[in-house]
Amino acid sequence: MARYRRNPQTAGRVIDGQAFVVTPDDNKLHTLNGAATMLWKLTAAGASIDDAAAALCTEYEVDLATARADAAACLDDLVARHILVVEP
Repeated sequence: MARYRRNPQTAGRVIDGQAFVVTPDDNKLHTLNGAATMLWKLTAAGASIDDAAAALCTEYEVDLATARADAAACLDDLVARHILVVEP
């Protein structure tokens, strides 16, 4: 099962519950919303889509299917922006 981890080449910090991440390839500052911040923190130790969906279910009281779809979309977006990496 694929695991999502923070890109080790990024720098980030959470301030007042919101993550700010700088990607070195393009020197962009990315401001993450609440759900993306939660997933970014979760991926510090590595997380699967199932881990992410379970966290979203707990935090936002949504059903598992919705949480899984939302987690997959968010994680894919963070990978596309080089904030996270995927490990097989």
